[in-house]
Amino acid sequence: MVDFDLIIVGAGTGGTTAARFAAQKGLEVCLIDSKPREKIGDKICGDAVGTEAFELLKINPPKAGVDLSCHIKGAKLYSPNLQKCIELIDPKQAGYVVDRLKFGQRLLNEALDSGVKQFLDKTRALDLIYKEGIVTGLKVKAKNGEQAELKSKIVIDASGFYSPLRKKVKNPMIEKEIPKIDSILCYREIINFPKKDQEVQDPEYITIILDPEKAPGGYIWYFPKNESSINLGLGVYMDYKGKVREFYKKYAFNEFVKTPNIEIESSGGGVVPVRRPLWSCADNGLMLIGDAGCHVNPLHGGGIDPSMRAGFYAAITAADAIESGNHTLEKLWDFNYKVMTTFGAEFAALDLLRMVLQVLTNEDLNFGLEKDLLTAGEILEIASTGSITLSLFEMAKKAIQGLSNPKLLLDLNYLRIRMNEIAKHYRKFPRTIHDFAEWKNTTVQIYDKIQNMIVKVKKNEKENIKGSEAHG
Repeated sequence: MVDFDLIIVGAGTGGTTAARFAAQKGLEVCLIDSKPREKIGDKICGDAVGTEAFELLKINPPKAGVDLSCHIKGAKLYSPNLQKCIELIDPKQAGYVVDRLKFGQRLLNEALDSGVKQFLDKTRALDLIYKEGIVTGLKVKAKNGEQAELKSKIVIDASGFYSPLRKKVKNPMIEKEIPKIDSILCYREIINFPKKDQEVQDPEYITIILDPEKAPGGYIWYFPKNESSINLGLGVYMDYKGKVREFYKKYAFNEFVKTPNIEIESSGGGVVPVRRPLWSCADNGLMLIGDAGCHVNPLHGGGIDPSMRAGFYAAITAADAIESGNHTLEKLWDFNYKVMTTFGAEFAALDLLRMVLQVLTNEDLNFGLEKDLLTAGEILEIASTGSITLSLFEMAKKAIQGLSNPKLLLDLNYLRIRMNEIAKHYRKFPRTIHDFAEWKNTTVQIYDKIQNMIVKVKKNEKENIKGSEAHG
């Protein structure tokens, strides 16, 4: 077949979820991926996912002996000096560490079992086909090396952060290039070792260490896989491209691996977007999901959960549009609305938090976490709702706690206000494209406020350094 209702590019967690639900809706679906079938799911990833996505989509969660590595009770967030550990335990955010390859294979097989008409592996998307301003298919390079055209009513791009299709979109509302500052470069290894030589620390928690000196722009992570295996990694600014493995070896591997008797099961690097979703994740005949649409948690880079949610929203929107015979952006705008008013609102608020955390010093982070200027409950509230509410009593308590660093307290309080503001703003995302320009203008103004704050934080830091050098 070369003519379909829906073509989905990319058979990752988002693409297979979209394919599953679109096929269940009766659409003729073509799913393509550049990898060979047996490699679907093989991706550099933290491998962690919460329970909520499976409950929302009514998909079976990872299962022991199939695709589950271990259960996770919560997360532990450490200050740079490791003197403060915040335990983040929330039943809604507990979840799983998956065997990424087996998990991907399971989602693929379930999508195909749902009635996907055609799955094309080793097939690379080259370009979008437009007709009268509407995407009507793809130009692809098939596994035999020949180029072909596939026609469809709608295309869903789930091809990842370096999507070749996003760069081909004609609509200026969709950003073709993502600024370096809005992404991080990660390197990680899956490490196996004998139980007798080393124990997995905190086997029911994922561990995250904030340290701008050892992991500038990102963090160090230590995720359990099983009783004798870990997922260990580090993320940094894109400007550290040539040093990411060096940073990983020095500050992650040497710190956490205590025995020479190890097996490196897999290793590799990748780029992850850590920002709000694209201004628009849809165009005439086109929707973008997962990393292609920047549907990734800006705070920790987790993308499995939002990609699956986005895949579900895209499939439902596509089915409705195809039934109506209207495949324009005006009809597909509902996909934008679903994304922006749900996890998009959370991610916009977390994006502001990410931007501020990236410019705070180790001293600021040590002080702020040790003094509970940002508590476990508040972090959980931010992570689950994208906003935070504090009573006058709580504000007064924090004022007392932060007396020795009033500037940091003022900065964090200002950040809270802006996070609340942008989360509420995103939940009022316009129902139609006609009100988008005004909404976007307000969003830019909120971001400008945070950027102005960051400029002041950097200026104060430079003045503090000069003052210390003069005093010394």
